[in-house]
Amino acid sequence: MARRQGLFDDLMSIGLKLPWKVALAAAVVIFVALHVVAIYTQTPKLPVSAKTVADMGAVVQRGFLHLFAEFFQYIIPVGILIGAIVGYFEQRRSGALLVSARANPKATITSMSWRDFERLVGEVFRGQGFVVSGFGGQGPDGGVDLGLTKDGRRYLVQCKHWRNRQVGVTVVRELNGVVSAQNAHGGFLVTGGEFTQEAKHFANACGVKLIDGPALEGLIGGTPKTNSAADLGVAVAPIRASLSSLRLVYG
Repeated sequence: MARRQGLFDDLMSIGLKLPWKVALAAAVVIFVALHVVAIYTQTPKLPVSAKTVADMGAVVQRGFLHLFAEFFQYIIPVGILIGAIVGYFEQRRSGALLVSARANPKATITSMSWRDFERLVGEVFRGQGFVVSGFGGQGPDGGVDLGLTKDGRRYLVQCKHWRNRQVGVTVVRELNGVVSAQNAHGGFLVTGGEFTQEAKHFANACGVKLIDGPALEGLIGGTPKTNSAADLGVAVAPIRASLSSLRLVYG
């Protein structure tokens, strides 16, 4: 049974999933806001006496608000900052993985762990101009692994690090369902292997685009940046010629 996360773990998770610069800015804003509240509600500013029930309620409410702000002005920013620091080093590690993989993409993909595979995929999308958030689920192939944003549009990424297995249509259906439920603009399903014909046909009819092993290897190898999210095949518009060599799988 999985251990239930505490408040501090949740705050660290938030900091980790956000781009580290955004997490840093959020921590600063939250600290300043709570610090102002703590000063405004401190004891000297409270009424000296409470003559009515309403006055007593106001005193208690203001006192509680002061205690909350006084305590959490440090706890919340620190939790988010720790997550942001971890996220920063995760990003550095992902960049190193991409540099290393360029020498021999196929061999690197085959030999790496599922977590490093997710990191590598995230760095590939970052190299295409996306803002990447999140690093993996609770275990191998668990849930949506990455979130992408670009040009005001949001996408979801599922990574399947299957070396000797084809990815079937069930996985495509699941990701398409999550994309719809979260009102995302589209999704990517990425594998180091290949997809079944049924998976390709279903993906061609929905908002999920497939990137198989050879296509991923092409991206790792230094294919030029795209100009928009549509160039990676998420939008309805066809893929531009600059990405035709990436062998994105349409069916």
